[in-house]
Amino acid sequence: MFYDAKLRRKMNKLTLYIARYKPSTNISGHSAPCSNCLSKIQDIGIKKIVYVDGEGIIQKCLSKNYKTDYISVGYKEYARMGIKVI
Repeated sequence: MFYDAKLRRKMNKLTLYIARYKPSTNISGHSAPCSNCLSKIQDIGIKKIVYVDGEGIIQKCLSKNYKTDYISVGYKEYARMGIKVI
């Protein structure tokens, strides 16, 4: 994807906070981005991400250093139904 240089510089200064609330436990749930979301985050140039890991610990890292092969349930369902997500 192409974004102009000015927009790219602005996006590079952003930190994306990813949250997931679990009302059944009244705490934050695992909210790390899946591989599809990470791809979009990196495509638009967001530099940092903050999320809650599987142990409930808040993590902060550069998006370029975050690695995952996890595919969310939603994306799996889209694939099963033959729906292409861009």
